[in-house]
Amino acid sequence: MNLEELLKTAIDDPDYRKIFLQTLIRSEIFIICRNPVQKETANQAVQLELVTVQNPENEVLIPFFTSHRELQHFAGQYVECCKMNCLRFFDLVQEMGAVLNPNSYGKEFSSEEIKSILRISRNQHIEPIIQHKFDTFRYRKPEGDFTQLTKSASKFFSTQPNVDRAFLLEMQKGGEKPKLLIVVDMLGNTRKLFVALARHLAKTADHAHLYFLSYEQELAKKAVADIEPFYIRNTKRYFQR
Repeated sequence: MNLEELLKTAIDDPDYRKIFLQTLIRSEIFIICRNPVQKETANQAVQLELVTVQNPENEVLIPFFTSHRELQHFAGQYVECCKMNCLRFFDLVQEMGAVLNPNSYGKEFSSEEIKSILRISRNQHIEPIIQHKFDTFRYRKPEGDFTQLTKSASKFFSTQPNVDRAFLLEMQKGGEKPKLLIVVDMLGNTRKLFVALARHLAKTADHAHLYFLSYEQELAKKAVADIEPFYIRNTKRYFQR
């Protein structure tokens, strides 16, 4: 069973709860962040601006998710997100508490419960798995025909005077299924544009495997170094002379 199936089973069957927790702390989870990871230093310090929710008792909790699909279902629109080992996440949020898959099959973790999990993990010498996004993903020209997707995206970009270029590529981590990535070279509010783009492409691509990234980020520039853009703006920006 995968993590989501284990969670659903553990809710109804107490015998599976220990198995679920053991699997959870070794798994990667998704979290919503208003900004992507800002800095990761040599001492592994991570800075994230996370969103919070309140339960019926008005306790503030940080939502996290078993999959990108569950995160999207909760958010209802495109949001920035980060993927990390659950034990690492618990170490970051232990003073607040968290809720797994809110508004779905979910579970709340109080601050005391998280600290207990961390203590048990240390006693069992289970260390959080820290992965660096730059090292774990590979980028390449997409394999297959994505003409319908690029035509639809190009039609959208042609109405956006602040978009210069757009690239389509595949990103893959380890043996996972490749995901499509659109890198956009633009000025202005990326969040606003990406939300509108995601809605425009909703009928063209599987959103569970489609991601967006701004060309301003060094990671994006390296990823598209050998990729030809599928869209190039053919007129000057409205504010250029």
